[in-house]
Amino acid sequence: MTQKAYRYRCYPTLELNAFLAKTFGCCRFVYNTFLAKKQKHYEEHKKTLSYGECSRMLAELKQTKEWLKEVSSVALQQSLRHLETAFERFFQKKGAFPKFKKRCYQQSATFMKNAFTFKKGELWLAKCTQPLNIRWSRRFYGEPSSITITMDQRGRFYISFLVEEVILPLPPAQKTVGIDLGLTHSVTTSRGEKTEPGHFLKKQLKRLRRRQKALSRKIKGSINFHKARKAIGQLCGKVRDSRTDYLHKISTKLVNENQVICIEDLAVKNMIKNKHLSRSIADAGWGILVRFLKYKSDWYGRQLVKIDRFFPSSQQCCDCKTLHKQLKLSDRVWRCVHCHKEHDRDVSAAKNIEEEGLRQINWSTVGHTGFQACGANVRPTWATSGSLL
Repeated sequence: MTQKAYRYRCYPTLELNAFLAKTFGCCRFVYNTFLAKKQKHYEEHKKTLSYGECSRMLAELKQTKEWLKEVSSVALQQSLRHLETAFERFFQKKGAFPKFKKRCYQQSATFMKNAFTFKKGELWLAKCTQPLNIRWSRRFYGEPSSITITMDQRGRFYISFLVEEVILPLPPAQKTVGIDLGLTHSVTTSRGEKTEPGHFLKKQLKRLRRRQKALSRKIKGSINFHKARKAIGQLCGKVRDSRTDYLHKISTKLVNENQVICIEDLAVKNMIKNKHLSRSIADAGWGILVRFLKYKSDWYGRQLVKIDRFFPSSQQCCDCKTLHKQLKLSDRVWRCVHCHKEHDRDVSAAKNIEEEGLRQINWSTVGHTGFQACGANVRPTWATSGSLL
């Protein structure tokens, strides 16, 4: 059984809109309040508050803040759990330190199974007198274990159902592919296929600057200030939706056609610190694409292989394996001094990535339908030599 999320657009009535706005505000208040309490407690006692202690303190807080009782207590408890998860990720060095939530950003609230009723295609939230109007774009099977209602910066409402279901793997494919991520072309495969970049932020940059200048002229907190801020949020939401749709199509195509997908393990967080390329790297969405490939490969029986980020894929000849350390980033087409063959930089890198990935997993050459667990080198030769002859 695999947990899968189904996301739909919903259109709440005025009454439900007010209830959801109150729920978002209460969840945000609980999150920020206990984040501040955790910080203060750690500064004074050098020890953090546990989830159980925060839960008991929440019950006491509801006695003084009676307006917290107007929303579902399950959503407030889930807000505490999200805070606890954020701290766990921080201590495990998987994320940054938790930040305070703001009203102007995306809002969300999570309801567990005991806080909603889903029957005959209608969803009833706790403490609501009418069902939520959902635009059913596709069908799911099974009972949802939890739901998350989100309002994005454009003011649109979405609802996500978390459902456990069996995902059938795709039939075995006979192809493998290596992928080189770049800025000139978003994706270059080892078969020579190149995908043009979307440049979604670049296309809207002029309009975004104009709206940001208009926001800077407004009095902070005024009605016109909030209108200008909402206009910026709508434009940023459009860019994000276009990029997500574009990367979903690329990842789905790669997973459907290939049994093994080899890709570099890029340190995107470090690369984005380059002030000359940060905007282009963020607009390309490399990290999002890798995340899509990872969970889709797990779902449909494919294998995603990540190559060491220090593997010289762009400086190595894909035919004779000679290493050319003198190559620059501007050298898009170059000729090997050993075999005298001309290579496209991105295509050659993708071929090297595919070969290194198949070497790591020792891909079976008989039928391309299985794996072998013997015969591979323990240490890659590129790590100890300048050439892979």
